[in-house]
Amino acid sequence: MLITGINGAFKGYWYEEGYIRTTSFEYSVKNCRDNLVHLTNDAIQKHNEDYGRFEKGNKLSYQDFQRYLDQNHRGLDFLGGILPKMKRICTDAMRASYFLLDP
Repeated sequence: MLITGINGAFKGYWYEEGYIRTTSFEYSVKNCRDNLVHLTNDAIQKHNEDYGRFEKGNKLSYQDFQRYLDQNHRGLDFLGGILPKMKRICTDAMRASYFLLDP
């Protein structure tokens, strides 16, 4: 989400064709200090020899992620179910903090 603030008027923009960042390892709560499992930032991931192990550049388009869900978690709808919830959460976060963004 991109947030702009001009003369106290705040707007949030969400680019429709996004992507999901992934890690080079399967998620696990066993070692919460392992950045390569818990942080999807390219600055962290690109230095690992397993970078791109699952997806090229550790990224999935929304459509590719939906295909993954269709194959592995039937019934989950990213574009129609999960993404709208993500947008609502970001909107709530923006509304809760916009006075702090541009005092």
